[in-house]
Amino acid sequence: MTKLPIHGFVLAGGKSSRMGQDKAFLQFHGQPMIEIAVAKLEQFCAEVSISANRDDLSQYAPIVTETRLNAGPAAGIEAALQSALQLWILCIPVDVPLAPAELLYTWASAVIANTRCTASYLQIDRQQHPSFCMLQRGCLASVHHALESGERQLSNILDGLQDSGSILWRCNVAEISRDTYSVPLNLLFSNINTQKDLAAAEAVVIT
Repeated sequence: MTKLPIHGFVLAGGKSSRMGQDKAFLQFHGQPMIEIAVAKLEQFCAEVSISANRDDLSQYAPIVTETRLNAGPAAGIEAALQSALQLWILCIPVDVPLAPAELLYTWASAVIANTRCTASYLQIDRQQHPSFCMLQRGCLASVHHALESGERQLSNILDGLQDSGSILWRCNVAEISRDTYSVPLNLLFSNINTQKDLAAAEAVVIT
């Protein structure tokens, strides 16, 4: 994979309340999930950082600090846009270790190639995965305004970008996948929120 003009961010500001322990350091096949996520982005992003409100992850990548509390992943995306060193940012959640790096690269390449597109997020059939999103830096004002207005639903914030003239591509993962995976795509993009989720994900064999 070649490096793309993208600043990649791992969203790691969640409280991990359902898991009962810190998901960033949660071991997936013996490797911390934060390390897995950073390594994926490093394969094709020109810059990689972690968006969080904590400093203990700095051994894995530079930290950009979220300034909002209880705002969900949108707070991390706002912080990423404020700190971006490239025209594009690409955000992924820390707790989806099965998401294929090759598929993320294919998506990112397609977004950049679409000269009219200024924002994108992934979906699988009708299931939205807005925490997998790409935005141009110019989207910051709209994201900031939505958060200031009290909006916290990330899909609503991203869909609202169209009101300010942004061209949003809701990218269906199945349409860009070049590979046929042995497991359903929605499983590859499922968040790990509980120990049961973790055990199910570790049991997945991708061929």
